[in-house]
Amino acid sequence: MVTFAQLRHGSFEPLGKAGDTWNGVSGHVEQIAGRLRSGVLQPLTGVGPHAFSAPGSRAWTGLAADEAAREIGLLADELTAFRYEALAVTAALRRAESAFARARQDLLRAVGDAEGLGATVSDDGTVTLPPLPAEERNDPDSIAYQKRKWDEVQQHIEAMRKAVTTATEADTTAAAALRALDPTQVDPATRPGAVQDAKADVMGAVGMPKDRKDVPAWWATVDPAVRAQLLELSPGPLIEAGILDPTYKWSPPDSGAGPFHVREPDAGDRTFHAFATTLVAGGTVMGREDAARHMQHFLDASGEPLTVSVDRMLRDDPNFRNHVDSLLAAGDAQWRETALAAYQKAGGSPVAVPVETERTKRNDYTFGQDQQPNWFTAVGSQACVVSGLVTVKPGADGKPAVSMQYQVNVWDKYNWDQLKSTNIAGVSVSDKDMQRLHQTGLAQEYDISGRSSTSTRTVGDDSPLVPGGTGERYADREGGPADPGRQTR
Repeated sequence: MVTFAQLRHGSFEPLGKAGDTWNGVSGHVEQIAGRLRSGVLQPLTGVGPHAFSAPGSRAWTGLAADEAAREIGLLADELTAFRYEALAVTAALRRAESAFARARQDLLRAVGDAEGLGATVSDDGTVTLPPLPAEERNDPDSIAYQKRKWDEVQQHIEAMRKAVTTATEADTTAAAALRALDPTQVDPATRPGAVQDAKADVMGAVGMPKDRKDVPAWWATVDPAVRAQLLELSPGPLIEAGILDPTYKWSPPDSGAGPFHVREPDAGDRTFHAFATTLVAGGTVMGREDAARHMQHFLDASGEPLTVSVDRMLRDDPNFRNHVDSLLAAGDAQWRETALAAYQKAGGSPVAVPVETERTKRNDYTFGQDQQPNWFTAVGSQACVVSGLVTVKPGADGKPAVSMQYQVNVWDKYNWDQLKSTNIAGVSVSDKDMQRLHQTGLAQEYDISGRSSTSTRTVGDDSPLVPGGTGERYADREGGPADPGRQTR
């Protein structure tokens, strides 16, 4: 258990230094295992560019050669397993250091706030306020003021308690992760799954959350060098888990039409609902499939969020691609500088740094009404954030190579502004009438969101963005038609 005094006065830098040492061990073992495979095993087996004889042949054959190849292969696997175990130690130590540092910061902030109110905080966590002077002890105003001040101090005492609890939980987690690392498990001769078990130990040591919405915040706390090694270890599952997602949390800019189903519909509302239903078919015929799809979802009145294909948005609209390119170009210099600083701090070991563009009105995007009538009427304007990971590795020429994996994220609220009207299939439709459908329960507004496939680029490179996905216009769209649209704010 972590005590109040330990958290208040302790230094956690040794944990970071120990993590650096274990990270160095991991890197050296990786180099040895690689040299063993390329310099000994490949020539011995006649496989690879350094074989003793022509490809496909072996200079040494027989039972002894087979046994030597087997033993050397097991040794290489053992080194690989040990490398991952060393990386797991690195991850556990750095995770603990980060958690302790945050907890200590919270504790010191709460202590400072309490002391600012005149309280005294001892090293065992006891908090006291000086007693009232003798002449004020019977004064109701002074007594009431002292009580209010003590009530405020109690909030800071609770913050101190939480900080110590958080540090104790971090200590328990680190101890459990380190105890789970059994040296006997890295011998492939006795444990055929040693390498995979060691990889699992790494993932367990970093403590990735199960809920995707919690992954970006967790990923930001992982050490840059550990991030790079985790990406090498398990890139696909990590990306699928959401490490490229932004930390930005979107919320609707307004309440739209207000509360849902606050009154019963009349005959006019039902007539307009039937008319709106015909717009779905009209939008589909006119090639506005997404507008039709979104309208249909609105008329279904479920209120469930709807996912859009950002890949198709990018393929359909060159201006949107240019907009994303401009966001990337604007961030390049700062992202490169930050990543190279982390690379230098890691002593030239590969690093990965999460980045994202700022969510501002200027960075949002509005589809052109004439150029993109489908997306204009389906979405109109949307919030836009580009998020990803800048990676730095030693390049072939000895210089650091800086690249980026990223995704494009968009959000919108499918709602209606009573001061507007929208031309749909040649018919002017009042937003106020659409709002009435929501208010009477015949339709319901909903949130829209989407993220693109992962793209890779060289940071600072001017090459154009290449959208991901199938390349087929509607192959990656879920559902059927939906909403001949309108512009949302």
